[in-house]
Amino acid sequence: MKIVVIGGVAAGASAATKARRVNENAEIIILEKGPYVSFANCGLPYYVGGDIKKKDNLLLVTPELFKKRFRIEVRLHHEVVAIDAKEKTITVQSPENSYKEQYDKLIIATGAEPVKPSLPGIDLPQVFTVSTVPDAESIVEHLAAGAQSAVVVGGGFIGLETAEALLQKGVNTTLIQRSQQLAKNFDVEFSRPLERHLQELGCKLVFGQSLSKIIGEEKVEAVELTDGRQLPTDLVIMAVGVRPRVQLAQIAGLQIGQSGGILVNAAMQTSDPFIYAAGDVVESLHLVSGRKVRIPLAGSANKQGRVAGANAAGGKLLFKGVLGTAIIKVGKLTIARTGLSEKEAQEAGKDYFVSYSPLNSHASYYPGAQGMIIKLVAENFTGRLLGAQIIGSLGVDKRIDVLATAIYAGLSVFDLENLDLAYAPPYGAAKDPVIMSGMIAANIVRGEIKQVTPQQLEELKKQAGIVVLDVRAREEFAKEAIEGAVNIPVDELRSRYEEIDPEKTILIYCRSGYRSYLASRFLQQKGYKVFNVSGGFLAYKMDVQVKK
Repeated sequence: MKIVVIGGVAAGASAATKARRVNENAEIIILEKGPYVSFANCGLPYYVGGDIKKKDNLLLVTPELFKKRFRIEVRLHHEVVAIDAKEKTITVQSPENSYKEQYDKLIIATGAEPVKPSLPGIDLPQVFTVSTVPDAESIVEHLAAGAQSAVVVGGGFIGLETAEALLQKGVNTTLIQRSQQLAKNFDVEFSRPLERHLQELGCKLVFGQSLSKIIGEEKVEAVELTDGRQLPTDLVIMAVGVRPRVQLAQIAGLQIGQSGGILVNAAMQTSDPFIYAAGDVVESLHLVSGRKVRIPLAGSANKQGRVAGANAAGGKLLFKGVLGTAIIKVGKLTIARTGLSEKEAQEAGKDYFVSYSPLNSHASYYPGAQGMIIKLVAENFTGRLLGAQIIGSLGVDKRIDVLATAIYAGLSVFDLENLDLAYAPPYGAAKDPVIMSGMIAANIVRGEIKQVTPQQLEELKKQAGIVVLDVRAREEFAKEAIEGAVNIPVDELRSRYEEIDPEKTILIYCRSGYRSYLASRFLQQKGYKVFNVSGGFLAYKMDVQVKK
């Protein structure tokens, strides 16, 4: 059996090595059009920023190691330009010549390519993407040559990570985002803290604009925005998204899915039974929404490659689908997500509610505790967990992984409040943030508390018959508060509750939601119509506070 893999990196390399483990007798060839067959593309921004000191640290497996350890032939600088599915051949362009290669099983792992819009000046040598090792090397070389300013176009993961890397190198950095939100795969309120933090780091932000052209003759001198403004700059980073490299699949007559990626089944088999595909080039089943999606992430690419390689070699593996679990660090902030965002839950027609839980990374009495805010998206009535998002600076990673596991297992918020998680003061709390977020959400499902979100509060407080009650301490209220709120500290509420008009609807908040929960339970049992503000003042500030 002869197995040919088109493309290396995560999916292709995983496919080839798994195929070898399944079938020792197969002939396996990887054809890679670039100079490296296996590299850590997720590490490229960190190489630009200097966290990763040596380029060689990005190179995972060399052609020599593929040959010595796995008896896999790697051909670098060999680009596949056509697939003849009927004849089971591919056409390859090498540095020396063009030739045809026969296959018994073919695996397409061509990945995705960065989008470079057709603009005047887009081909100037100081315009970069951050997709390959040579890309990162070129940026580092230009910085070493004295580049002092940069414009990053796009506020997704690559744009944010590269902007942070440039700021870390002391580069005067401007980030341009076409929409009004950074990190668009998160709900909008998670963009606001990112914006403020980037500005604290020295990054200039421009929203609602795109590039109309890049100005310069021999080198980049400036960029022009769609509103006509010109920003001087030494280099430009294009990070406006990626698109799957499906051209070969189209030539082969393979079916392309609704999302734009190659259509595959759970065995990673395409519409041709002799051709498999994996990685950023394919579409996947979302395990919560049930929709076909393209989520280009290294974790799923590796797993898909493993499944494709096993089945191409005669094994039996299945890839169930994705949750879109992702995490990113920007300066001191970390944001992470899994499952459905609130916006995605709406689009999928889910009957859901959300809850916010501001909590500490570990026991507050142990030094170094940092705050985080967990947003859960859960199904009404059943409490089934649909999605989660977290922002903080410490401990976000392990909480999002627990929540991703819970969603994969089909757990509910009632299960979260009963999890048995490790606890010691340096690492967590007796009621871990995941457990506490489950308790808060479970109270809502059980009807113990009625809530409003910060967004709903902002709308409701404009209506007649509404009282916004702040139950924090007087000094907290004096420092900053929601406009129009009245202050009765929770510890005085039992003696002062009759000051509140029982005919009005009371929206209660504190710093994080705990004291307001206590106040809500008390007033509710006194006959008041009360709603607890989910996440308290911390969530309100994150969600509602206007950009400066």
